[in-house]
Amino acid sequence: MHKNNSRGRHKRVENRLDETVRIASIVQKGMATGRSSYVEMRALERIVKHNINTSVQIIKVGPAAKDADVADLLSRFASIHGGYSDTLTPNGVLKKIELERLLAIDSEISICLGMLESHGVSRAKIRDVVDTLRELIEERKKLVGTLRA
Repeated sequence: MHKNNSRGRHKRVENRLDETVRIASIVQKGMATGRSSYVEMRALERIVKHNINTSVQIIKVGPAAKDADVADLLSRFASIHGGYSDTLTPNGVLKKIELERLLAIDSEISICLGMLESHGVSRAKIRDVVDTLRELIEERKKLVGTLRA
């Protein structure tokens, strides 16, 4: 019984990795051609959301979760989603600059979350990371807001 559960989990991880590689390839192609589709952008949104939510869940059970600022910050991640499909015009042309900014912000968010996942992070470093994440969340909200306007 335990082996089957392990195999199923391993298969899901492999499938998620395959999907991530496929989406990265699609985004690279879209950046090169300047065109994409809503289906592709929604798939990118799904992968980014999954990765962020996975990091948040890991942090919630780790040592950084004991910090009140971290706990408060983690609750704000529920409102972070979308934006990638908003980088498309109705005819499928990518707004490259906005897409690059959104990818860069999400990349920085992932790096900061990775730091909070670590077990040997000092309290001072946690404060710095929390402050940076707050700024990134606000920057992301503003960017997505302008894309949707």
